[in-house]
Amino acid sequence: MISIYRRDFLTNSGAALLAAIGAGLGGAGRAMAGTAAGQISRLAGTATILRAGAAIAVVPELPVMPEDRIRTGADSRVEVTFSDGSVLTVGPDSDIAVIAFAPNPEESNAVLELLSGIVRATVNSATGWKRFEVRTTTAVASVRGTDYLVENTGAASAVFVAEGRVAVSSRVGAGTVVIREGQGVDVTAEYTPLAVRVWGAKRRDAALARVTFP
Repeated sequence: MISIYRRDFLTNSGAALLAAIGAGLGGAGRAMAGTAAGQISRLAGTATILRAGAAIAVVPELPVMPEDRIRTGADSRVEVTFSDGSVLTVGPDSDIAVIAFAPNPEESNAVLELLSGIVRATVNSATGWKRFEVRTTTAVASVRGTDYLVENTGAASAVFVAEGRVAVSSRVGAGTVVIREGQGVDVTAEYTPLAVRVWGAKRRDAALARVTFP
């Protein structure tokens, strides 16, 4: 059964992009192809990458490195296609750091820290991830292959699954739940049980719109 929320993350153009990442197209790509986590595949509006104390204006095909921090402007979106085919869409007014991205079988580890805003992650299950986490102030969302949203407002976080399953843990130890397609959970900094709910169309569609390119 095909998910009604699903997005196809490895189209023909996506496959070509992966080849470009591997080959390191462009001057910057050639210089960093061996260590890049991925590259910018789409941009709407404005965004900045903070790298080693420098601010770099985001443009298509710009390599994304481990330890990079991506910030988007109002009404802006950035899509990152990682080296294994996983895709991250960063919504408007968002701030996310690539803490680690190592898809090789020896490590199979990715950690993203969402400092504020909203992102959508479509994780390539073929990579066989041991750990793929999106962390926020209050929650940790862990998957191996799925399509989901994470939002961080500062005081609370929300996770919604478009396809697959996601384990969501409270960072204050209030428990862990597994959510499935169409379900979401809100996680605060309070020590209260996590309640899994089916998101209504209004909330679901509004969240998806913020991580969909116009």
